[in-house]
Amino acid sequence: MNINLKVSATDPDCGVNAVVNYTLGDGFEQLREFKVRSDTGEICISSTLDFETRNAFEFPVIATDRGGLSTTAMVKIQVTDVNDNRPVFYPPEYNVSLRDGGASSSATSPVVVVSATDADSGKFGSVNYRIVAGNEGGLFRIDRTTGEIFVNRPHQLSTRSQPSHRLNISATDGGNLKSLKDAEVFISVIDSTQKPPIFDQARYVFAVMENVKKDFVVGHVKAAVINNGE
Repeated sequence: MNINLKVSATDPDCGVNAVVNYTLGDGFEQLREFKVRSDTGEICISSTLDFETRNAFEFPVIATDRGGLSTTAMVKIQVTDVNDNRPVFYPPEYNVSLRDGGASSSATSPVVVVSATDADSGKFGSVNYRIVAGNEGGLFRIDRTTGEIFVNRPHQLSTRSQPSHRLNISATDGGNLKSLKDAEVFISVIDSTQKPPIFDQARYVFAVMENVKKDFVVGHVKAAVINNGE
């Protein structure tokens, strides 16, 4: 139990009436984070503090002598932030498909955006991103502050030389704490002549009763790849 501070009161009486006991004021007896030692006035931490949950406390402390006379002092405690959280990626994996030869990408438009959050406040909650693996040849780049990933040289995307890429992205907060787990970005390079699948209708509407069981099939959607007008 760590001691934060100490309150003190003196009594001009002599003998037993000069002995002072300290207690938390009315309504604060159940305060979880702090307690006061009745004989010394030392205010001690009794539960974990978290700046992000609550950053200030204010409560009265009563000093009472053996004759029943008392006085009250207000105590205010300011909790200062420490860098106690690491960045966490969500989602941890990303998938994207790019057409070879740069047909579906450019050096100025992001192909995917990774995101990590940090539960700390202020500068400790800021996040910077970095590609730490999988970027041989510098084909990709990442914006350190936004997490946007770009293709540096779209014309070098090729299904023949390298049809897939896997990038590992790390996140570091303003206090230099690094994410425990990197994000993974899986990039597939597809033939520029390949056509995307097309749904058989643009909109689907289904009705379902509120009391159906889990895994009940609500409806079906269907898409197919159509080549050469077939």
